[in-house]
Amino acid sequence: MTACSSAGKLFSSRNLLGLYAVVIYAFLYLPIVVIVLFAFDAKPIPGLPLGVLTTDWFSAALSDDRMVGSLMTSMKLAAISAILSTLLAMPSAMVLAWMPVRFKSLVMCLVLGPVVLPQLVLGLGLVILMRAAPDLIGQPAIVLAHTTITSSYATLILYSRLLSFRRSYIEAAMNLGANEWVAFREVVLPLMRPALISVVMLAFTDAFGEFVIAWFVAGFTQTFPITIWTSLRQVISPKIYALSSMIVVATLVLSVVSQLWAIRQTRRINKVQPA
Repeated sequence: MTACSSAGKLFSSRNLLGLYAVVIYAFLYLPIVVIVLFAFDAKPIPGLPLGVLTTDWFSAALSDDRMVGSLMTSMKLAAISAILSTLLAMPSAMVLAWMPVRFKSLVMCLVLGPVVLPQLVLGLGLVILMRAAPDLIGQPAIVLAHTTITSSYATLILYSRLLSFRRSYIEAAMNLGANEWVAFREVVLPLMRPALISVVMLAFTDAFGEFVIAWFVAGFTQTFPITIWTSLRQVISPKIYALSSMIVVATLVLSVVSQLWAIRQTRRINKVQPA
């Protein structure tokens, strides 16, 4: 009787956890599903229930120069920010992980600062700072702002990866005649490649969708989030839903492919490394 009661409680707990997981994922992904559905609604003002389904909004979105231009601007600035933040994060993470740093906890708090600070405060601070260099307002300021944010958690991600890195590989390479640069290029970078690609993609995604700080320093530059925000003042065009749906699908596909590649590379590295 006791065993049956315990099994019943365990089964009930699993059902509750499963239901909880379903509710959480539905809460996260239901808005995305609604956006995709509205992209196929033929009505000029999409809404439920859906009317006749059409794909005309996709071709209309791709022929809209303003929307496509803002999308390309966001992709370009996000790519530059992701590359810069990774280049800044890698040496910072190596110093924090491998070298004795005084007041390391304080330094880590400073590294985490741009992530913890409210974006509204950070954006206001950047506006005040840009008064000393007004020519940077626009795309350069957006790149600087996004790099400031993304380099923080990029450093933390690479730092956690470097803590488990076997420095004996570097020592072995240098004992065989390699200098520090050759050891970094031939040993560190190949083993860190999955983490670096993950950091670049995460930084790109965050910079692409960031709105608050970009709005403070954009000037007359129109990024895709700013274009969406300005359209909210009026009736949202179904072209926004169509273009957003294409971005969602592309992001999901790219994310799945990159994760599978990173898992494959990690397993390959683990097989090569001795136990």
